[in-house]
Amino acid sequence: MNHDQISPRLAAMRDALVAEVDATSATGAPLRRRRRPTRGTVLTIAAAFLAGSAVTGGITAAALPSNDPDAALESTLATSTRYMVEDVNHATILGTPAFASTQGDGSFSLGARPADADRVTLTWKCLDPATFTVAVDGTTVDGPTRCTPGATGAHWSLSPATGSGRASVTVSVMGGGSARYAVWASWAESAPIADPSAQQRAEIRDGRITLDEYRAAFNRLEACLTQAGHPMDDVPLLWFANGSWTSRPVGTGPWYLYSTPTEGLEVFDTQCYPREFGQVDALWQAEHPVPEDPPAQPAG
Repeated sequence: MNHDQISPRLAAMRDALVAEVDATSATGAPLRRRRRPTRGTVLTIAAAFLAGSAVTGGITAAALPSNDPDAALESTLATSTRYMVEDVNHATILGTPAFASTQGDGSFSLGARPADADRVTLTWKCLDPATFTVAVDGTTVDGPTRCTPGATGAHWSLSPATGSGRASVTVSVMGGGSARYAVWASWAESAPIADPSAQQRAEIRDGRITLDEYRAAFNRLEACLTQAGHPMDDVPLLWFANGSWTSRPVGTGPWYLYSTPTEGLEVFDTQCYPREFGQVDALWQAEHPVPEDPPAQPAG
């Protein structure tokens, strides 16, 4: 198992929130998997919970009282971060989160690193227009980013936690020095991601994918999901020609157009897709780009 990568849903979420797909029509057209949000993904999620926090480096925040004007902001950033880490990326928040709503350069300590922590996650939001750079242990994870309240949403990242002991989240502000911002950060443990199978490694060895290899890899993906108790519906191989989808081998393609059942999303993202299909799929789509926003309804 490989812990050193973000969940495949973030790999093209490797950089909007869950995998975007074309909406199904009333006649039940198949959904098209689309590239999934990166570090620095813009979030605009309203929230409804309040996490306790502790921030050092000149700013201290214990659990905020309910009448604190920053409580709603902390709740929003906390919920946004937890959603991206836990629901989208199948990882786990660890330790005591840190939160601050402040201005100027600041360094926010996360305290002792929990035993299983291998990531630092954070979400930040500007409260005044300025250019911001966000770093974890001196490594930039976002920026320089020009941010304008109202026009720019919150920015999220999940970055490797290098070394051992303590880690710091440093927010540097450029373009005025007194601009206000808020940041919520925590330790995290990434989900274990399955390594590619021997078959998939063999298929990608020459850097090209044949149609037979694409079919075989997708069949293994289906078999993996079925074995895990999350079978896919019948998924046809479709081409795109003259502005519509067709099962006849004409035009560009082909591709498997499919959606992932919510209840099978974690096993898809962390097990079956990376093990049997992910790298084959990426190479195939690089060689055969899916048309942007084609009709959802396939033709016969």
